[in-house]
Amino acid sequence: MKTADLLRHWRFRAHRVQHGHYQAGRRYDRFHLFLGLPAIVLSAFVGSAVFASLAAPTHGIPITLLVGFLSVSTAVLSGLQTFLKYSELADRHKMAGARFADIKHQIELIAVFQNNNQVPLESMLQEVEKHWEKVREESPNIPHKIWNDIKKAMTLEKDIEAHPNFGQAP
Repeated sequence: MKTADLLRHWRFRAHRVQHGHYQAGRRYDRFHLFLGLPAIVLSAFVGSAVFASLAAPTHGIPITLLVGFLSVSTAVLSGLQTFLKYSELADRHKMAGARFADIKHQIELIAVFQNNNQVPLESMLQEVEKHWEKVREESPNIPHKIWNDIKKAMTLEKDIEAHPNFGQAP
């Protein structure tokens, strides 16, 4: 395999994983809001309803049951938000996406300066490989649906069309 082909392939893979992590981060941010916002609204409503029931204790059983149900729903949503840690997971995916963007940038720099010969190409590629391994180990898994969508949308053929001269000597 030629160096230009290897660099192209590495850049493509890093770019695809970068997008996967950013997309997963956005997904988990939405999940966090999906659980968090209703919990906030419900807790405010339940708190107001409890104070209102103290002022007028003659409310019927349906109102009491509704307030009780909403109170339990608030606790469940808050518990799920804490247990599932979507906010933390979103942050981990965004950080992984940024790290893969850094790897992609390193590969692009190597492609541009590969004929400079100040640092042996093999040494630069080994550094990228070590960095990539470390980032891969520290990164959360991209959900299957997101990964499958990205594999369909981002192909090596499309990347070659978009960047036909990547890695080629000027």
